[in-house]
Parts: sequence; structure tokens; C-alpha cells
Amino acid sequence: MKTRRHFLKGCTLGTGALLLTNYLNQLNAAEKSYRKPKRFIFFLQTNGMYPLQIQPEGIKYEKFNEKLVDRSMGGIKLSRSLEPLTPFKDRMTIIQGLSGRISGGGHSNDFGALGCYPKRALPLGETIDAALAKKLPSIFNHVGLGVVDKPHSVVYNVSAWDAGKKLPTQCQPLNSYKNLFGVAAGKQARKSFDAKTNVLDFLAEDVKELQKDLNASEKYKLGHYLDAFETMSKRQSKLIGSSAQIAKAAPQIDKNFNSDAHWLDRLQAQCDNAAGALIAGLTNVVTLSSCSGNAFFGANFDGTQLGFDAGKVNQHGMGHGGSFVGKTSTELFVALRNKHMEMLASLLKKLESIPEGDGNMLDNTIVLFTSDSAEGHHSRCREWPMVMIGNPGNKEIPKGGRLIQYPWYGKQGHKTYNKLYNTFLHSVGDNRKTFGMHDLSIKDIDQNGVLEELV
Repeated sequence: MKTRRHFLKGCTLGTGALLLTNYLNQLNAAEKSYRKPKRFIFFLQTNGMYPLQIQPEGIKYEKFNEKLVDRSMGGIKLSRSLEPLTPFKDRMTIIQGLSGRISGGGHSNDFGALGCYPKRALPLGETIDAALAKKLPSIFNHVGLGVVDKPHSVVYNVSAWDAGKKLPTQCQPLNSYKNLFGVAAGKQARKSFDAKTNVLDFLAEDVKELQKDLNASEKYKLGHYLDAFETMSKRQSKLIGSSAQIAKAAPQIDKNFNSDAHWLDRLQAQCDNAAGALIAGLTNVVTLSSCSGNAFFGANFDGTQLGFDAGKVNQHGMGHGGSFVGKTSTELFVALRNKHMEMLASLLKKLESIPEGDGNMLDNTIVLFTSDSAEGHHSRCREWPMVMIGNPGNKEIPKGGRLIQYPWYGKQGHKTYNKLYNTFLHSVGDNRKTFGMHDLSIKDIDQNGVLEELV
């Protein structure tokens, strides 16, 4: 197979090649082992991730443990919840015992899940995906893709650029496809893309003309609109310059992209969009969300989607212990997460198939799968299970993968989830003291720095 750099070199970049100089330099550096690129995928599923349901088979889960557990999973089977990730077990770290009480708990922690601060209607600060996107700039600095069980095109549920600045989650796969790959799509899509580019250029020029006749205060206000139009216009130009490689990486549109497809099918399409965006170099940070956020956690699904008898399953009722289609709440939770892991595995396989440097794209990617509601449907956030593929500190993962369980909430050696996110930041050169807010309910626990076990 050709390397990713050769793949891009084979594209006809034309005048847009200048716009990709930094990107190609990064690939050169990767091949020479000077600096490997980094990319991150965050995948959030609603309704909680119960610790027992992701614990490897044969390893007892001690809820109130007082000592750190750090062991290899070699020779041990993954739980039914995580089974589709078995091909990637050697890259995997299951992290148990981190807490996130600062978020508040409940059905969803909204922006607090990735922000490490109390949940609010408006975010109190940047979320970790945005913080990483600022250190790993690209054509689309951050791409939010997801689904909700409602006819929304865009929601604002888990990601934020800064305090009060929500980031969008695109919820219709076909719209996401057009936004990401429209420059390289069919004639009609390209015509729409070109029209949008022209409109943005005209709008920017009109704003500049209008500013000449305004006072200083009004010029300042209008300046924000000008910045937005010019930013979008520059992005369109970059996309045009990259159209050939985008065409090669764009996913094939199928029935899952239809707006009336079941939300689980649409989520698969969004995973395909995410893989394409990363492979094409459109972004380095993707956030996938499955019905996440307080407004969307109660999504229904059809039991046939999980191989059960036909019948509607309500996630809210399931979270309260309700049984549906002849299955217990636990059986439904496990089967639904297994379905999500199938989708994640398909995304990982696509990245693993693309050579990069002396390895492949997955080697240079960190993936975090968790829930926006921590450890359960009605979360208390004293434990926040995480499944991570890759390692932000480049520390070797023991053959067979790794299980880390931190001491219980408040006990000596306990860790908070902001330290994991801060570890991610340190891996890209953002060596800040901490990330988000501290949990003031626990004393004598160091909430600054990184997770030493990972670095």
C-alpha cells in the first residue's frame, strides 16, 4: 500500500497546494520520525456506562477499592459490551475509578462531560475537544457529528469553544457529508458549494463597504461578522485546494445517510463521515455523540436494530430498570453498547488501513469512548468509566491491553477526570497546570497535573 503522503502527492492540488504546505510538512516530518501528528476522537453515548458492564471477564470489580489496580488484560476476554473492539485490545486501556463530581450528575452532564465544570445551559468554558483543536488546527478545527431521536439538523449539546460559545453537533449525515466533502461531490453538490463560496465573498465585501459609513462602536460590532465571513471564505478556498484528496477519502453514500433512517443507522453514517474527514486531513479532532445531552437522552429505538424481536425500546425507561422486547434493562444496555462498539471498530479499521510514517493513522490517534452521564442513567459522577484506544503519553500498553482502576472517590490515590484530559493536552504541548474546575468536595487529593500512570 502507498503511504498517506504518496496518496496525497498523487492528487492534483493545483493552486491550492500552497494552502496545504503546513499539512504536507507535517506528513514529511512524520515519515522522518521528527514529529508524529496527533488526532483525537471523542465518542459519547447517552444514559451512562455502568462500570460492571465494561469490566473484563474474570477480573473482579471492587467498587470501594483503596489501592490502584494497573494490570495487563493479556489472555482475558473483553466484556460483551466491548467485544467488537477485541481486534484493538492490545491498544486499549480501560480506565475505572476516575471521578467527575464537579459536573453535577443526573441524566446528562451536557458540556460538563468534556469541560470538567458544572453543567449549565451555557458552557462555563472550553471543552477538552475544543482545547485540543486549538493546538491541532486544520481546515475544520473541530468536527462535531452525532444523532438525536428528533428531526434536528444541528444541536449544541456537549462541545464548547469557550465560555458561552457552544460548538455545533451536526445530526443529519447527508448534510454533514455535503459540508465536509461537498467540494468533491457530484455536480449539483459542487454547484451549491461554489455558490456558497461566492456568497461569502460578496458578503465580506459588502460588510467592508458598510463599515466605511459607521462610527467606531458600530464598526467594532460589524467586525465580528466580517471575521466570520472571511474565516468561512478562507475555509472554502482551502477545501477547493484539497478537493482531490477529499474525493478519495469521502465515504460512499448509502441508505444510512437518509434523514428518515433509524438513528442507529444514521450514527453509522456519521462514523463513516468522521473517518473520511480524518483521512482527508480536514480535521484532527472529531466528537461523535449518540443522543447525548439532557434534551435527547430518552431516545427510542427498535429492538430489531439489536437483533431482538420487533418492539420499541425507550432508553429512559430502560435506564430505570424497565424491560422491553423480553430483555432486561442490563441486557438492553449491553446490546446497545455492543452496537456502538461495532461502529467504533469500523471507524478504527479504516484508520488502521491508511499507512502513515512507519505505521498507520491509528498509531497516531487517541480515541476516548465514554458517556455524558458518567457511570449510570442517574449518575452521581463519583466514578466515570472510560475506554481509551492509544496512549497520550506514548507509554507502552502491555500486550493484551491494560486495565487501570483508581482508588475510590476521596480515598488516597484517587484521581479526577480532569487529570486525564490534562494528560491529553500535555501530549500536544499544552503543559497547563490543570484543566476545567476542581472538585472542592474532596480534600488532600491533587487535581493538578497529569495521570502519571499514562506518561
